[in-house]
Amino acid sequence: MPPPQPRTLAENAGLAYPGVFLAAAFIVQSRSARRMLAAHNPTGRPNADVLRPYVGAADLARPRGRWVIVFPPESSAAEMALYLAPFRLLQRRLRDWRKFSRPLTQAGAALLTALAKRDRFLVTPLDTRQPAFTWLESPALPDDSLLVVARDDDFTRGILHSRIFSVWWRHQSASGVPTFAVESFPFPWPPTMPLHALSSVQEEHRHAIARASRQGNSDELNCAVAAAYGWAPDLPETGILEHLLIAFRSRIAAN
Repeated sequence: MPPPQPRTLAENAGLAYPGVFLAAAFIVQSRSARRMLAAHNPTGRPNADVLRPYVGAADLARPRGRWVIVFPPESSAAEMALYLAPFRLLQRRLRDWRKFSRPLTQAGAALLTALAKRDRFLVTPLDTRQPAFTWLESPALPDDSLLVVARDDDFTRGILHSRIFSVWWRHQSASGVPTFAVESFPFPWPPTMPLHALSSVQEEHRHAIARASRQGNSDELNCAVAAAYGWAPDLPETGILEHLLIAFRSRIAAN
């Protein structure tokens, strides 16, 4: 059965984002960043408001100590100028005010908004056949070598670490849309479903998946995720993909 044409599930909206590309003018190395973080502004606001660690796939194994200056998307020039050192650095580096005031694309601004609500979130390198999701702590900003999932719960991490999701990822990796594998993935139940709406059985499955995720037991995790779908734990890859495609088409039809 061929993989579906790229199409996302409405229930997965706001879940996955590409990381942010920022020009070199906005990037600050560790020594300069430390000086800015220690500096004081007349308003009393810390430069940490607009200075964030900038993390890419290479940093997951060996941090390079990059930071980035990012003002909130709707900041005025007067509001930016309140952060003296970051503002002056960008004034020296940039002559085009439009680039200075709006460095983020619409997708980048949406990512920034989503991460503002999280103490941690999930990322995986994009250039990989096998997803390897790991936690990043706020206020880190992922670069465009990473795919971001704006969730902070062990249940979601467990699903994305499971064999079932890996099968879906591999079969959707040729779509050309970085977020498609997550946005199209039929979770056991919609990610938008509030916790109080889960049945007692779903709650049990959720706890089992989260527990296995925290413990790092892949066999237990794969069994727990399969149980949440109501599938046998030893389904071959072709069987997993067939079941997922049926679930995907059912969700599309329901919407």
